[in-house]
Amino acid sequence: MKKTWTATEQRRDNGVRYKHDLGQHFLYDTALLRSLVERAGVTATDSVLEIGSGAGTLTVCLCEAARQVLAVEVDEAVIPFLKLATQGFGNVEILRGDIRKVNLPALARTLGDGFVVVGNLPYSITSQVFDLFWGSGLPVRQMSVMVQWEVAEKLAAHPGEPAYGLTSVRCRYYCEPTIVQRVPAEAFTPPPKVDSAFVNLLFRKEPPAPVTNEALLWRIIRAGFTQRRKTLVNALKGVVARDADSLRAELAGLGLSPTVRGEALSVETWIALANALV
Repeated sequence: MKKTWTATEQRRDNGVRYKHDLGQHFLYDTALLRSLVERAGVTATDSVLEIGSGAGTLTVCLCEAARQVLAVEVDEAVIPFLKLATQGFGNVEILRGDIRKVNLPALARTLGDGFVVVGNLPYSITSQVFDLFWGSGLPVRQMSVMVQWEVAEKLAAHPGEPAYGLTSVRCRYYCEPTIVQRVPAEAFTPPPKVDSAFVNLLFRKEPPAPVTNEALLWRIIRAGFTQRRKTLVNALKGVVARDADSLRAELAGLGLSPTVRGEALSVETWIALANALV
């Protein structure tokens, strides 16, 4: 009998019900979780915001390593299990709520500057969670989260790679990404249909290069990837007040081909192009 099936049956016997609509896939391997917390660099001086605490297995590992843990869990049914798992720790606070709806600035004040975000993110809201923190101005030092493997590839992708896209550019604009470890589907209970990956996203204090007009930057980046089959010249026509010849001249000034597509540009090159188009 598979270990994941056995674990599922044990959890059902203990009263935990896994909710498909919440994307619940719990990880009970304590040795793996402790290793991931260590590789996330969580120390006794850190305050941690945990997203999606579930039954508390990861929460316990965070309590062991961190100074303070604020655990946010949307599923009211698992809160008793979470409280039971963490009852021996005095450095944890449990908040029942949806991370997308809580008052994040207020939580940030509780956690202090340089706090760390950790979590096993439901696949369906991963992008929404990133949007909560990227460009928010919240004093986050790092996000260390479990995501779908395909998402991890996008976060860490470089220009020209198949996974490189808007998510890659946004991630590298705000963070320095590292894939810590691939985690197979069978490690979870119940197992999802795809593998996951634990990633570290170290937040930048400043963009990779000075930006003259951030609104213009994101406007041209989105245009470049929304119409990624088009050359950048054709994708940007109508988005900026330049004709095709002017756009080709700006690309040439950056050493870029007139037929270049957005997927070939690094974050720094996108910034240089946006600055040139101001």
